[in-house]
Amino acid sequence: MRLVRYDGFAAWYDDYQAGQMSEVAALAESLTRALVLPGSGPALDLGCGTGRHHETLRAFGYDVVGVDLSTDQLRRAQERGESCLRADGSELPFADATFHAIATIMTATDFDDLSSVLADARRVTVQHGHLVLVMSHPCFGGVFEQRQPDGGVTVFAGYRDHARFEDHPLLGDGIRRRVGTVNVPLPALLNAVSKTGWCLEATEEDARVTSVPLLLGIRARAH
Repeated sequence: MRLVRYDGFAAWYDDYQAGQMSEVAALAESLTRALVLPGSGPALDLGCGTGRHHETLRAFGYDVVGVDLSTDQLRRAQERGESCLRADGSELPFADATFHAIATIMTATDFDDLSSVLADARRVTVQHGHLVLVMSHPCFGGVFEQRQPDGGVTVFAGYRDHARFEDHPLLGDGIRRRVGTVNVPLPALLNAVSKTGWCLEATEEDARVTSVPLLLGIRARAH
């Protein structure tokens, strides 16, 4: 049976995003808005969680459906009136060329195999449709980076390790302490995009100009 790490944390995670992590959530929302292109037709929120990003995607003209593995997270999304279903990101229950746009927001470090997820996302995307991915910055926001009070970052040995970590001194006391994380070095991210049928089109870092970026966003085109 596939481990569903977020089950049991849905209510806590909603409060966590609105409270302790509200700045990060706002930065992720801003990056999403900067990268999504206006359009029409169906769009997929891949790893939708509690459905927080559906409204953003609808504002760009799309009909949005979300998928997630966590029944608890999906229940919260459905309580908000969002359209979503339970599915594995690497085995999406949709026909080829279904979606005009796909967004996956703050999920890349949850996927055990990011390449397989991006490959199936490409399969269900129309030619020239686009993908928006927003995540903890591979260079400045991973397991082996520690934020400093002055806005700088200390990078520790292990930065290059592309692996899942369930327990690590640098995981902090938030969601990663509860569900673990996959450390995704920058080459692993870019290779996962380029080798699965996507063409990188745009990149953005978060808008905090007084410190080292925490988040990275990319837009890629299906070719």
